[in-house]
Amino acid sequence: MSGAALAIAALVWSGPAAEATAVPLGEAIHVDPGATCLDADTLLEHLASWREDDSVDGRIAVDVVGDAQDPRTLALEVHAGSELAVHRDFEDAPKDCADLHAVVALTLAIALDDALAGELGLVDESTQDPTAPLPLPPQVRAGEGDLPGPDRPPEPTGRRRPTFGVTLAAGAFAGFSPRLGAGGLLFVDVRPRPHFDLRLAALYTRQSGFPLLDGSVASSVSAGRVDLCWGSEPIAVRLRACAGGLGGATVAVGQGYAQDLREAIPFFALLAGLDVTARLYGPLALEARVDGVFPLQRTVVEIDDSNFQRLAGEEFPVAALLVALGLRAEF
Repeated sequence: MSGAALAIAALVWSGPAAEATAVPLGEAIHVDPGATCLDADTLLEHLASWREDDSVDGRIAVDVVGDAQDPRTLALEVHAGSELAVHRDFEDAPKDCADLHAVVALTLAIALDDALAGELGLVDESTQDPTAPLPLPPQVRAGEGDLPGPDRPPEPTGRRRPTFGVTLAAGAFAGFSPRLGAGGLLFVDVRPRPHFDLRLAALYTRQSGFPLLDGSVASSVSAGRVDLCWGSEPIAVRLRACAGGLGGATVAVGQGYAQDLREAIPFFALLAGLDVTARLYGPLALEARVDGVFPLQRTVVEIDDSNFQRLAGEEFPVAALLVALGLRAEF
């Protein structure tokens, strides 16, 4: 008798004391994504589209384990009690995350199908003749019988759910003023398709004062930005290229003059940059980005006398650089 048959035999003949109750699918399935883009909640959503019952026999445990290095390699195991009943290796899994979740969910749904459960003996013992011989499971080698056949669709029907992300980052801002500044950014983005993202963001940076005539001028920039991004496959590490626009104001504050003044100067710019996201755990990831910023007009700060004659002035750089690092949550 094979290991799977022994596992099922132990479950069936263990008697009333070992009778198992149904448990939610989420409690029976453990997902370790490794380098893949597998997500436990997404996998359960796909699996639910293939099954009418959202529970499973409490003696069943499922492990889905992704390779630590290769985002297209993973293994699926179904345990009946303490024995391994089904093992499936995926060595060339789909690149697309939605396709990957669909294939794994369908394979798992077949393994948990009621017909297969009946063949394995996972049925209500009260409806069986205890004198009848124990049915043996068919001898199936790993990888056979658990892939979608040609008469079944490769993935559940329905629209793919967009992915939403929120990033909070701190950064260094060069060129937004004659002095280097520090600040923060808040990004909110939506990914309607695997390779494309629409990003909305707010940023703030403050630069220390630079000397001008007999005093100094401190400045800050507050702005909103809109980006359209193209990215690589959404796996453990993802690279994106983004381009968009920035609009807001530069606020200059004079200090040490006979009359300290505050002036807001419009700030509009085009920008382009790259970011890389590395998955940490669950929905959390680390995001690093570099942006080149190109103002549509050059900011100039001037000191005038009482007759509005220019005494001194400072022109801000023609381009700026933004480097930021932050934490990202994706849903």
